[in-house]
Amino acid sequence: MSAMAAFVLNGTRFIYEEGKKNISMEVSNNAKDTYGGQIWIDNLSQNKSDVFMIPSPPVFKVDAAKKQIIRLMNVNPALPADRESLFRINVQELPPKPKQTEGSVLALAMNTQVKLIYRPKALTEGRKDAEKKLTMVNKSTTWLKNPTPYYFAVTGVKVNGRIVPLPGDKQPGLAMLAPFSEADTGLKLSGKVAVEAINDWGGALDYELE
Repeated sequence: MSAMAAFVLNGTRFIYEEGKKNISMEVSNNAKDTYGGQIWIDNLSQNKSDVFMIPSPPVFKVDAAKKQIIRLMNVNPALPADRESLFRINVQELPPKPKQTEGSVLALAMNTQVKLIYRPKALTEGRKDAEKKLTMVNKSTTWLKNPTPYYFAVTGVKVNGRIVPLPGDKQPGLAMLAPFSEADTGLKLSGKVAVEAINDWGGALDYELE
């Protein structure tokens, strides 16, 4: 059996720059039926009980082959000004009632999760290719040190131009490499090392490390 999400978002990450009243995202319904949807935002770098970002509308309905525009609004300015803050957008499908009424029916409701990054105004200009500032720290294994105020999504490592598989348990930490932090690659790296990282637009670029 295979399952496909009815909802498709127009991005894998969204950047909220300080000073904007709101930003928008699109939820497309690729199914042949009308679906309901629910959206909420989790704090990943801030106190989980505080509210900083809210979606509007939080609950919606989308006809087949139609789109729903969601506005994301910063309602709490008490976020760090010296680094980015990270949030997670959850878009939950609410499928229609199954048409089959006899026997057992399984309805799958997919939850799509993407990143939302809040970027202070003072950090906007310095973001381009900031991954070049990543450095390697050799311990029992090689760690990547992020000396910048930006979040990085490191998805791969190359040594002398060849891809080196990352251990599965190290991938989450590298994919959300926080400002002014380090993450273990689980590898002992030497030679000409480059990392693959995802930029603001969801594209993968290589950055050679010193």
